[in-house]
Amino acid sequence: MYQSQITRAHKGAFLILLDQSGSMAEEVPFEGRTVTKAEALCNIINGLLEEIIIHSRRERFVGDYFDIGIIGYSGSEARNLLGGGFQSITKINAIDTPVKTHLISRTLPSRETFQTIVERRHWLTPEAKGRTPMGKALALATKMCGQWCRKHPESFPPIVINISDGEATDVPSDEIIRLATRLKECHTQDGNTLLINILLATEGSAHLPHLCFPSEGEHSVIGRHARLLYDISSTMPQLYDNDIIEFRGGRPPFRALAVNASVSELVALLSIGTLSTDLML
Repeated sequence: MYQSQITRAHKGAFLILLDQSGSMAEEVPFEGRTVTKAEALCNIINGLLEEIIIHSRRERFVGDYFDIGIIGYSGSEARNLLGGGFQSITKINAIDTPVKTHLISRTLPSRETFQTIVERRHWLTPEAKGRTPMGKALALATKMCGQWCRKHPESFPPIVINISDGEATDVPSDEIIRLATRLKECHTQDGNTLLINILLATEGSAHLPHLCFPSEGEHSVIGRHARLLYDISSTMPQLYDNDIIEFRGGRPPFRALAVNASVSELVALLSIGTLSTDLML
């Protein structure tokens, strides 16, 4: 299980569930500036899309190795931010996106700080309003992943990454468990859909432990909501063990969960979740 090579004949699929509720207006430090979580996450995901395009590039063309979906959820709805269903990475690359210039501050191990200017394509724009309909996001993700798995039965199964800073407001915990179970039951011949949950740090979460890809037993001190996310998160396949050990140490098996994560850590977490596989022609 979880051994299928990603090729243009057997593509991979990534689906990001992005909390866009009102709490995402909270300000955080990011790249030497103070921005809202919504802005930081959009910059990170826009950067991730560029990284996947670079990862898929073969000489003069971008290989059609991945299908990508991004679901934003806020208020009372969940919606696909890249159009209907999954979009191929070649179509995403072909979208006429605005390019914005960013002044980024970086700190070296010597603590010397320097600034650099980078240009980024922007597929997403920040949004932060309303409540947190995570249940609707999981239901839409199940529909999308089920359809994708039926079209790609021999491929590596979809990887779903849910990024949030709070609890679902549309359904109770037992319904979240049911919805997440249905999502993880979507499968190809190579395995079930993987669900990674990332609970972002908030102003009121300083008392929570800081966990990234916890090993067995490390979850015993986390709070009620984090425990719910632990319970619904997948166990990471052995394929990812070396990357996780390099990132945080520990011993496998690892649970696909991060608790009290900073936005800066999100870059590494998303990279482990999406770019840890070699591509074949």
